[in-house]
Amino acid sequence: MNSTHFAILYALAAPQLVAGVDLATAQHHQTRVIVASVANEPRHYLAFPDLVDLGDEVLVSFKRGQAHGGDPGAEIDTVRIDKLTDAVTPGPVTARLDGMIMQMGEWVRFPNGDIGSYIDAQEKQTETTRIGMRYTRSSDGGKTYGPLARVGLIDGVEYGYPFEFVVEGTTTWMLAMSFSNLAGGYSVHAPRPKAGQVAILRSEDSGRNWKFVRNLSREFGDLPINESSFVRYADGFLVATRGYDNRARLHFTTNDFKLRRQVDLTGTHDYITGYVGRPRLFMRDGRYYLMGRNWTEHVTLVSSATPSGGGPTFPAAMKLCLFRLDPVALTVEKAVILDNAERANVTDGYYPVPYFLERSGRTLFRIVDYKGVDRLPPQIMEFEFLWEEVR
Repeated sequence: MNSTHFAILYALAAPQLVAGVDLATAQHHQTRVIVASVANEPRHYLAFPDLVDLGDEVLVSFKRGQAHGGDPGAEIDTVRIDKLTDAVTPGPVTARLDGMIMQMGEWVRFPNGDIGSYIDAQEKQTETTRIGMRYTRSSDGGKTYGPLARVGLIDGVEYGYPFEFVVEGTTTWMLAMSFSNLAGGYSVHAPRPKAGQVAILRSEDSGRNWKFVRNLSREFGDLPINESSFVRYADGFLVATRGYDNRARLHFTTNDFKLRRQVDLTGTHDYITGYVGRPRLFMRDGRYYLMGRNWTEHVTLVSSATPSGGGPTFPAAMKLCLFRLDPVALTVEKAVILDNAERANVTDGYYPVPYFLERSGRTLFRIVDYKGVDRLPPQIMEFEFLWEEVR
């Protein structure tokens, strides 16, 4: 640093009050590493978990690679968590493609009982490029998997990045993103020239065939959105989106995903200062929740040249947050910092996936996630909270 001395001031040092909502911090917070990063292993960068609750066990997948992205040879690995004993046992690698990057794996439990893993497959030559979504299936509860296959064209479009699935009766919906380098894709997102559109797809035969339902990027007003989540609400759906414009939004749609109403959460709540990263919506006990990577305050650099505080402003430490939603008003009615209230230097992390456990008369809220501090390779973590406290 040069001779100019800087001080860091937190713009929001006290709990924030927005429309009567306090920003709380979880008090019961247990943490354990379920898959550790081992420095001498070639693939020691562990990230992007997803899970499927099988009843007595939780099946977890995650990326095993060398970096956050752009790392040829990255694969999707698995472990199983025994809900009675908490034991963690390794499972098979579900996705590996020589010289390619298996970046994200998303589970779906189809109506016929099969478990599918859908993967954001990439390659890197001069730059990282999507090569089309891959998938593999298991018919024995995730013990063995079929061959890795390409999803291919869906009504003339090939998709690259699967976000999430909702299964209801015989119908499976998929939320996925196209890319301009893949067939049928085109871009309106200036910050990411190859990024395409977020769409809803539907299958009536447990993923054997898919049909296009709606382009949500266009339906929501040509918004520059990418990572998204959705959940059934009333006679339609709630959709949460992360924008390339650094905004978090909540949308309420009809059953066929026509927009009814949408709200910019970043512009509504002071403790959401940008996007909510890798958003996850879920419903529990009749209430609706959003969680993900969040920044609850900004930091301002103040120098002797700008004593009034006019220096550059940038996001402070990233945190894992849980927001209880009012689905009618599309607002937050409770906000909780789940992890990193102490503002550690979390340099990569927080793509959370939840499961619940009843033990000793209490409901435990558990989150499988990844986390790296001070630029160390991240590990696959499990956070535990008391549901009665954070709900």
